Amino acid sequence: MHRCNAWFPTRLSRSTPPASTQRGSAAPTCGKPPAFRLTPHPAFPSAQAGRRSLPAWAEEVLQAGRPSERQCLSANRAAEPQVIVDRIQRNWDKAGLCASLVFLLVLVSITSRIGSAKDNSPPQRQASFPSVKFDDAPQIQISGVDSNSPAHWDGDTLYVFNSYGHPWRNSGRNISHLGNRISTKLGDLNDKLYIWIEATWRDADDGLLYGAYHYEPDAVCVSNNHLPTMPKVAWIRSVDNGATWEDLGFIIEAKPCAVRCDTASPWDAGGTGDFVFYLDRNKEYFYFYGTSYDSRFEEQGVWAARLPYADRRNPSGKAMKWYKGAWSEPALWGHVTPVFPATRDYHRKDGEMFWGPAIHWNTYLKTYVMFLNHAVDTKLTQDGIFISFNPNLGNPSGWTKPRMILNRQEIQKAMAGASVSPTKLENGWYPEVIGTQKGETDKVLGRTARFFLAGVSRKTITFFRPGER
Repeated sequence: MHRCNAWFPTRLSRSTPPASTQRGSAAPTCGKPPAFRLTPHPAFPSAQAGRRSLPAWAEEVLQAGRPSERQCLSANRAAEPQVIVDRIQRNWDKAGLCASLVFLLVLVSITSRIGSAKDNSPPQRQASFPSVKFDDAPQIQISGVDSNSPAHWDGDTLYVFNSYGHPWRNSGRNISHLGNRISTKLGDLNDKLYIWIEATWRDADDGLLYGAYHYEPDAVCVSNNHLPTMPKVAWIRSVDNGATWEDLGFIIEAKPCAVRCDTASPWDAGGTGDFVFYLDRNKEYFYFYGTSYDSRFEEQGVWAARLPYADRRNPSGKAMKWYKGAWSEPALWGHVTPVFPATRDYHRKDGEMFWGPAIHWNTYLKTYVMFLNHAVDTKLTQDGIFISFNPNLGNPSGWTKPRMILNRQEIQKAMAGASVSPTKLENGWYPEVIGTQKGETDKVLGRTARFFLAGVSRKTITFFRPGER
């Protein structure tokens, strides 16, 4: 969140750790997460009580050169440079070095032959996945977008939320005719905080609207500064289609001591956010996919968690994270095994990873579709928009390897002249699709929909089945 510098003029120095970090005042202590005690809202009745392994390509990324897990440190120690010795730096003698070089040359020769054979083979794998096509369309813009923009129908009215430090609700007869923009109410205190509603679900059983927000606390590393922050995720519900909300507590949070106040990122020193959630077809779990900015490299990237549908009215402490092939870690302060791991440490200047997923069920393809941002540095410079597919939302290993569908030049062409911040013009963050027919939203749609970047749609997207074109 907060990808527009105009909101926060105070910037952090990259040459030395912030003063408060040097004093050691910002490092949180780690223990058990506090329990959230639900206070029922007057409008509601009393609160009621995987995959086996990573895909081979992801295992390679996860295992390649990852440092050991960092322990919880004081702020002073967290700010100290960490020296990682490269694996090939060894005190070899000359004979050993020569033998190793000969072995390496043989290995390279064999590998290159195998690679050549693969390159000459028919592109069968590519044809086995769906494809997409973009076409120009009249502009639609949802103002003030700095995250996913969830949508739902109630009768003949489409409701769409957008957030930029605070959530707003738009409504109309379809995605091309939105108006009636109102500021949502989350409570006297919450309305003063930095909050983004990033996903919603209208429940057919109880008629309520459930949602989750990304919250960014202040003064994580520096007093009187919002950034860098450490986001976390909370659960909310509404009886009036999201005009007002009741807060049901935090449900997903990184370990507070997994923080890097010496980060090169202008945004995040740690935490977890930039997410989407979706209820499975059997109505057993809400599945979350989001972004981990953890201090520990091995836990950075796109994560998965799930919350039992039966616990939607009293959710705090009920969600579990995906870790080492099972839903085995508590979503509050637990570990994660990323679905799409970072390829370079996010907290370095050249950090690289996928982030900010958006997911829908495609009725034409009969599969779930995920859109992803891809950052090539810690400022989240975007090199392209990527897509992935999975028929089973509850199987994190089932997602296909992300494939680029728009490169940086195509993103900038699609955004040229739009009324958004300069960083969004350059990067086109928050790719999302929203259906154009009644009943279609950001969650479910058919063969053709509107494609959005940072709330701006100038294109339609058409989906093709494998081998269809």
